[in-house]
Amino acid sequence: MCYRVRNGFAEKYGGYSMDSARDRRIQPPTKREVLLMLPIAFCYAFFIVLGDWQHSADYSNVRNMGRLVLWMAIAWGVLLLFGFLVENASALAAGLTARWAGKVTLPAGVRKIWSVMFLKGNGRRGHWWIWLSFFVLCLLCYLPYFLMYYPTWFNNDAIWQMEQALGMAAKSNHHPYFHTLIVKLFLNVGNFLFGNLTAAVALYTFFQMALTAAVFGFFLFLLYRRGTGVFWLILAVCFYALLPVNAMLSICMGKDAWFTAAFLLFTWAVSECAQGRWIMFGLTGLAVCLLRSNGIFVFLGTAAFLMVSAWWQERATQGEDKASSIEKAKAQGVVKWLRQPLTTAALIVLILYLFWQGPILSALHVEPPDTIESLTMPTQHLLCAYKRGGSLTAEEVGMLERVVPLAEIDEYYNPYLFDMTKNYIRQNGHQEVIAENKGAYAKLWLTVGLKNPMLYLEGEIRQTAGFYALRIPHETYLYGEYFMVDNPFGIEAERKLFTYDDSLAMGRWLQGFQELYRRVWSLGANTWVLLLALACALYRKKRIAVYLPALCLLGSLMLATPVYNEFRYAYGVFAALPFLVCFGVGREEDS
Repeated sequence: MCYRVRNGFAEKYGGYSMDSARDRRIQPPTKREVLLMLPIAFCYAFFIVLGDWQHSADYSNVRNMGRLVLWMAIAWGVLLLFGFLVENASALAAGLTARWAGKVTLPAGVRKIWSVMFLKGNGRRGHWWIWLSFFVLCLLCYLPYFLMYYPTWFNNDAIWQMEQALGMAAKSNHHPYFHTLIVKLFLNVGNFLFGNLTAAVALYTFFQMALTAAVFGFFLFLLYRRGTGVFWLILAVCFYALLPVNAMLSICMGKDAWFTAAFLLFTWAVSECAQGRWIMFGLTGLAVCLLRSNGIFVFLGTAAFLMVSAWWQERATQGEDKASSIEKAKAQGVVKWLRQPLTTAALIVLILYLFWQGPILSALHVEPPDTIESLTMPTQHLLCAYKRGGSLTAEEVGMLERVVPLAEIDEYYNPYLFDMTKNYIRQNGHQEVIAENKGAYAKLWLTVGLKNPMLYLEGEIRQTAGFYALRIPHETYLYGEYFMVDNPFGIEAERKLFTYDDSLAMGRWLQGFQELYRRVWSLGANTWVLLLALACALYRKKRIAVYLPALCLLGSLMLATPVYNEFRYAYGVFAALPFLVCFGVGREEDS
């Protein structure tokens, strides 16, 4: 590859990139980079040692602590090495080129193809028809699934929401009522246009599929415009367009596709905050809040980090002022901070969300979720402490007994799946006792936890391990049922593609892909790749705000997931991986 040096810069012929002389020198890790890798290394050690609780529980606490320290040291070394290699890729490549110059000569055409396929060039022009091409490609790839499972893929959640939309059941915010209203809109429009419920459901499903394809196409467009190498761009196209899980969830009549679309757009808006896209930040943030119950935690966590970061930077700037003007600088800083568009946008979203959750839903006579719905982790902690022989007084056991019939605990307690316990409490327990004595039961959870911290940790890990452990003892379902489930609407599958026998073959093919996913990937792998990309971004001094929504989503699952390995709960993280990996691992221009 030919270079010429001019004024301290090495310019590559062909116009693909320009590297500074500094970029061609090896940069060893600094003290900052060494320290930043430590918390991420601890996370990996935690995933390895405690994520595999079945084996770790057989060892003593001292041995587990030793394993934790050992794996942390290994992970720390690997992260530093990976960050070093990614940061110095250009310098190492230049060194190898110089070393082998004259010994190995590749044809100019081969060098050109290698550069286009694998190296990032200058940003490409963002023509609208390029996004349209990606959108159409994804839509065409999803269309056979839509025709195969016409008019939709039902699940029990969607049936309940349709019953509410059609006035067959009481309104509930158990599943976000905002999404139920979207379902109702398409049912009304479909009934008006086509005069039957099956066509109305198909209209909703097609629009949802098109929305998914449009958002995925937009992210492919972003990667294209950043100048991503053709090889990596082709991988991203295969990821979004060809993976069956994306197609199946795009036609599932549930909130997951809508939330994932909003989540991806919110991630993009966060990455563009420095360019002042506050309106998009607010709109996508509000959509995230309204389309999933844990969306408010994703938004608030992201907004809080951004505001604290902005405040910290402003304080650092103020620290350079003279001592006599410190108080004045502080006052001016607070006023300026409150006037920042970020704070204004976050406050507007929060106010609108609270107004929706309160006055609007009350005016619509929508019932809020019951008490036990949001108490997954506290209940699992307490039951784990009780069932595993923890230290509880007779009074504390009595308080549990008032809510949960403990005599039959073996029949309904499942450390990995809270739904069984939750439904049993609804049918045979007294969850209203918690609602009437919130302070007393919060104190109960805290008191028992202080006496049984390791049992609380065990309960937490078993309920959440699927989201960070590479391998889990139970299967991960990507898309559950493959055909139309029974429903009270009289809607039946009307396959528009393949015969019935071929449809069974396609069902087997989908099951085969699901089995392949279990063998080569997992929900935990999503988190591992996410943190690796984050580590690279930190090592290379890039802005890490783009990772905040995914981290907050995973954090919300640690607080309240009812199932420890449900794919659709972390689908947003999975769908954002190509963009996040490109940002962290790609060349500096990608940021």
